[in-house]
Amino acid sequence: MKIQYLKNHEINFVRWDNCINNALNGSVFAYSWYLNIICEDWAALVSGDYKYVMPLLFKSEFKKDIFYSHKLGQRLGVFSNLLLSEDIVAKFINTIPKYNSLISISLNKSNKLNSPEVKKLKTYELDLIQSYKKISEKYSNQFQKDLQKAKENKITITKGILPNDLINFSINKGVRSNPILNRKQDIHKLRMIIANSIRFSLGETYCAYDENNTMCAASFFIKSKRKLHLLYAAINKIGLKSNAFHLLIDKYIEVHSEKDLTLNIENVVSNNNVEFLLGIGAIECKYNNYYKNKLPWIYKLLIKKY
Repeated sequence: MKIQYLKNHEINFVRWDNCINNALNGSVFAYSWYLNIICEDWAALVSGDYKYVMPLLFKSEFKKDIFYSHKLGQRLGVFSNLLLSEDIVAKFINTIPKYNSLISISLNKSNKLNSPEVKKLKTYELDLIQSYKKISEKYSNQFQKDLQKAKENKITITKGILPNDLINFSINKGVRSNPILNRKQDIHKLRMIIANSIRFSLGETYCAYDENNTMCAASFFIKSKRKLHLLYAAINKIGLKSNAFHLLIDKYIEVHSEKDLTLNIENVVSNNNVEFLLGIGAIECKYNNYYKNKLPWIYKLLIKKY
């Protein structure tokens, strides 16, 4: 198998997007428009006239190459509409330039890889094909109590808030978010993702209001083929105290139940995320994170955040 390393200007974006669109494991996070938002200078590994592709988010720090995963670009790796064996995934991984570089990338669930450099990480998914009644009957007793508390606190849920309203809420003092976006560039990227996703009918915003009609929680969901992803969530102290996010997720499940969809829900924000996720009936899934640091020792001290 011949694998080419292509810089951004060398990529044929039409063929690229056709591959992602037809891939058995295709993902909205791997389309060129999405990658262009989260990393303007992304590179790629391509084989067989775009039969197999692998996006590489790339940056340079201290003149050293960093291949990384972005908080808003979940689990990339190799994509194809053909067989994706462990051997093929390994060949792509081994083609990433490793001289004087740091590699820290999360792979999609279809990418199996057995390597000392691989660490198993957790995510959580909920199948929505059953009726809302059947799904909600599986909520834990604690989750049911938390839902009831939100209703008693007169929390209301609204769909379709504007991207700017969601962003402005999320950057208020005292608001917790998942993922945490500290840099202005990442907040701008989120704004662009939301705007583009809504424009192409791929995304939805949901928010919660307290009894004074003040926003206390907000979220953005994005669709990827038969998957829904809670990409971003934010909540303030009032929302946490009143369990607003419990009611928000419950409403989202009710609206999207009885559809052949799976909800990836790892980015919840609550006082106990694991209890929340298990309480709603989400299933723990594993995926691979590949990490290899071939930087000289002095740069390993300087570049630690990956």
